[in-house]
Amino acid sequence: MHDDDRDDFGEYAHEEILQALVMHLLTTADLDQLCDDADLPHLTLADGTPVTVTSARVYRDAGVLTLDRGVWLELSDGSVFGLTIGVSRRPREEVTLHRP
Repeated sequence: MHDDDRDDFGEYAHEEILQALVMHLLTTADLDQLCDDADLPHLTLADGTPVTVTSARVYRDAGVLTLDRGVWLELSDGSVFGLTIGVSRRPREEVTLHRP
């Protein structure tokens, strides 16, 4: 692993990369489009207004008191969700990061 990559992602590269991907996906794509792509129904308010992601922050930036990695989501309907990145097993061999 290159030193500059280690600085970006630290010891927990898998969790941090997955966390960054979830955050990117939910802040750059429209929730309706994501539902279409996954063949899922859309979330709407009673008046038909689409529910949107109003905030997506990593746990650390959202002030969530945990050592886990994850994304804190706030939706326009007032609901709040935490998506935690959990590790069940670490890689068996060293993994390197490769920039595209």
